[in-house]
Amino acid sequence: EKDDDDCDAYAILETELFLKRIAAKAYTHKSWTDMRRTLVYARTEVRFYNEIVPLLLSSNDDMLRRQIPKCHHATYDLSGLIDEDSPTTDASQSSPLPENEKQKNALLETKGGHMLLESLSPSHGYYQNAPITRQQSLACLQAVAELHASAWGDKALLKQINDRLSSAGGSYHLQFRNPKELQNMVASWDTFRGNFLGLNEKTKILEKESVVRLGQRVYDMAKYVSKELTPKWDDDYATLVHGDYKAMNVFLPSNDSEDKLPVMIDFSCAGIGYGISDVGMHICHANLAEDLENGGEEELLEGYLTALEEAVSRRKGESWKYPRDVAMRHYQLACIDYLRFILGRFWRSATPESFEKKKASKNTTLINRNVDAAMAFIEKVDKYLEVFEQEINA
Repeated sequence: EKDDDDCDAYAILETELFLKRIAAKAYTHKSWTDMRRTLVYARTEVRFYNEIVPLLLSSNDDMLRRQIPKCHHATYDLSGLIDEDSPTTDASQSSPLPENEKQKNALLETKGGHMLLESLSPSHGYYQNAPITRQQSLACLQAVAELHASAWGDKALLKQINDRLSSAGGSYHLQFRNPKELQNMVASWDTFRGNFLGLNEKTKILEKESVVRLGQRVYDMAKYVSKELTPKWDDDYATLVHGDYKAMNVFLPSNDSEDKLPVMIDFSCAGIGYGISDVGMHICHANLAEDLENGGEEELLEGYLTALEEAVSRRKGESWKYPRDVAMRHYQLACIDYLRFILGRFWRSATPESFEKKKASKNTTLINRNVDAAMAFIEKVDKYLEVFEQEINA
C-alpha cells in the first residue's frame, strides 16, 4: 500500500489545449477554387508550425517565442487533392473531384488537417476583442513587427518560406481570389454606393466625382497594385508576413498579466510579402474611425516602423532603418489592395441593414459593419489611388 508521497509521484498533470481541425468534407458546398484555398491554408499552417517556427526560434532572441503559441502536434493529408509541390498560389488548378457523389465523398472523407495548440483562454490570462483601443492596436503591431523582423534579410529562410508556405502571403492576395470578384468589381461598387448614398453626413463622400468612379478605378489598378505588393523572396523589404492580421487573430494579455505579451494566432495565410500589408489590414480591421483621426493612424504606423527597426537592428547587431517614403508607398498600396478585396468579396451585397446585423460581429472587418469606418476608409483610398494613377500616367 502506497503512502501519500508515493501517490504524489504518480500524480497526473492536466492542461487545456486547443484543437484546430480542417475537414475537407465540410466544404463540399464551395467551388473547387474556394475549397482548394481553404485546404491550402491548412497545409500552410501545419508547415509553418512544423518547419518554419523552429527556424524562427533558433536564435537567442526570446521575444518571438513568447508571441507564437506552442504547437504540440500538426499534420495534414491532402493526397489525391493537392500535390505536395503544388504552389499555394495556383488557383487555376483543375478540380480533382469525381463527378460521382459517392466517389467524391469517399475521397474527401479523411482529407484535411489538424493542429493541437497551447490554449490561450481567459483562464490562461488572454482575451480577444474587436474593435480595440489605439494602445492595444499598437501592441498588436509591435508583436507583428517581431514576426517580420525574425526573417528579415535571411535569404535562406525566406527561400524556404517561399517554397514551403507561399510566394505571396495574404488571405486576400489577388492570386488566391475567385476571378469573379474582380470581374464584378464595377457593378459591386455601383450597388454598394446606391445602398449607402444619402444615409448620413458621413456618406456624402459617395457623391464626390472620383468616388463615384471608385469601382472602375480599383478594377483598373488591381493587377498593378497586386504586382507592386508582391515582392520576390530575395527583394529588398521582403519578409515573412502573417497574411490575415485582424484584431481577432491576436490574443491580448489581461490587465493583471503584466509579464505576458500579445500572442499571434492563425498563420494559415503566412508567406512572402511586405510586412506593411499586415499593418494596413490590421489598422482598418481593428480601429474605430475616430481613433485614427488627428494623427492617430500616423501614430500607429510610426509605432510599427519604430518597433520593426528596433527588432531588425537587435537581430542584425547594427542599426537599420526603413525609409519612410518607401514604407508609406507600401502602406498606400496595401490599403488600396485591401479595399479591392472587401469591395469584390463583401460589398457587392452590403446594405445598411447588413452592417447593422453584423455590427457586433468581432471577426468581421470593421469596414464591413461600421458605416463611419467604411466611409473614412473610402476617403483615404480615394486619395491613395490618385497617387498611383499619377505614377502610371507620368
